[in-house]
Amino acid sequence: MLRIHFSPGDWAKTRVVSRPEPMWEIVLSLYMLADPSDELVFGPWRRRVLSRLPPESRMLLDLVPAVGYSPDFLSPLTDGHGLREGIGEVLNAPRRRIGGELDLLFGDRGRPAWTQGLARKEPRSVRELGRALNSYFEAALRPHWGYVSDAARDSAASVGTGGGPVAPIVRAAAAPASRSRPRTVELPFGFDQDLHLRGRGLLVIPAFFCATRPVTFFDPSMPPVLLYPVAHAPASFLAHSSESPRSGVDVLARLLGRTRAGVLRALGDDRTTGELARVLDISVPSASEHASLLRAAGLVASQREGNTVRHSLTALGLDLLHPTP
Repeated sequence: MLRIHFSPGDWAKTRVVSRPEPMWEIVLSLYMLADPSDELVFGPWRRRVLSRLPPESRMLLDLVPAVGYSPDFLSPLTDGHGLREGIGEVLNAPRRRIGGELDLLFGDRGRPAWTQGLARKEPRSVRELGRALNSYFEAALRPHWGYVSDAARDSAASVGTGGGPVAPIVRAAAAPASRSRPRTVELPFGFDQDLHLRGRGLLVIPAFFCATRPVTFFDPSMPPVLLYPVAHAPASFLAHSSESPRSGVDVLARLLGRTRAGVLRALGDDRTTGELARVLDISVPSASEHASLLRAAGLVASQREGNTVRHSLTALGLDLLHPTP
């Protein structure tokens, strides 16, 4: 449980921003990459990124585990200034802070050898971290950043009137000053933590790659910030984030044939042969034949599950259906 403790003056300083924070999205997407949660929304993106993750970016997987703590110095607030400034803040973090947070991350267990140089803030290790962050953003987030930004803006506009974990905070902050405002707000969290605002107010930020619960800095001396999960439609976000003329219905239909293009588009979400047949209103043998031809072309992978066969797009199929802008 996260307990956020407000003083009367904190409510006037609490605000919701309408833009995503690039460094936080890097860290949160690395969590999403390592932990196969919310497969329906993030599964196709996860498979695409893992198939093309730049070698220099793999070091980031050492710093952001599937669950648990990741160093706060990796996710500074950029206040809208962007990726370059965010990476600069990461690389300019004090040596003592970097070393202390790496100690907190790894504890007594073994740590990757390269992190020793980072803990000492050796120039080569710092440069490698900067390249890793930049190349990861370009491969995993840049192709979808416009969509991520639009989703954050829409979420920020509706969070005060809708539901979700931070709606009570936003509504209380927007209400006229009164003694009825809560002094402490409790939110679902991965563990027990107290956040004392002490007159600093709270920055509420929509987070596209946030899984199910709000997140904040581990270090209480950091600026008070709360990132909350953006709501997603129950479908792969790639279908909307990379729309372009190249991926239009007519182009795929001319390339593959109308029915086979329909099979490819239907596999934006994994489906069995029977599900394909129902969605496309074709016979099961026809669905099986089209899936087999797409599999032979390297666009679809199939796996038997008991008496059924489940089909999914390969990295090549994803690229054809949702080309990178």
